[in-house]
Amino acid sequence: MAPSFAPSSSSYEYEVFVSFRGADNRTGFTSHLFAALDRKTIHAYKDDINLPRGEKIGPELLKAIETSRIAVVVFSKKYATSDWCLDELVKIMECKRVFNQRVLPVFYHVAQPEVLEQKGNFAELPNGPEDKRNSWRAALTGAANLAGLHLEPNRPESEFIEEIVENILKKLNEESSTAPSLRQNDAPGQHSSATIPHNDASSGQNTTINAIADWNRFFFFKIFFSR
Repeated sequence: MAPSFAPSSSSYEYEVFVSFRGADNRTGFTSHLFAALDRKTIHAYKDDINLPRGEKIGPELLKAIETSRIAVVVFSKKYATSDWCLDELVKIMECKRVFNQRVLPVFYHVAQPEVLEQKGNFAELPNGPEDKRNSWRAALTGAANLAGLHLEPNRPESEFIEEIVENILKKLNEESSTAPSLRQNDAPGQHSSATIPHNDASSGQNTTINAIADWNRFFFFKIFFSR
């Protein structure tokens, strides 16, 4: 499943792709996560909305992964029972390696060592060719080794979801600050100060003028969310 193209700053279609096991949490945790992303106007891919009728599920979802800035992987108890989820994960880790895609693992009622070492809920993978199973194992190990977020016992899920969304916003803001049009690292509505050499004819010496540029909030968001 080699990436079909290298996305540029203008070719991203989504800000977030969420890989999750529908049987575990589609109508619960994940639906609340999508709602929280919507409230923050974070454009996330949703297979029940963005997948055109009549399209093959495989190629469409793989393209959505390639054209997303951040991939969130919700590891739940039944995640590794789905060969489709595991194929998504292989694609996500491939995009991380090739495109440096941001990946955020979320451990939902599972421990990180379970995923890392493929034990407990992750001990038995679906049947398939050995090379495919090896790619699943490598993707699970690679993703579990990344810095992620863990749902602690007795912690309210709503609070945990807020932390996930804030983490995503932080990653998106970090990316925007490195974009050429936003390289001054300014927040929306704030001013940036640029130092411009200027020759003062009256003194014959070089002086410095601080040029204050007021970033228009609407212009910032128009650029940010249209990419």
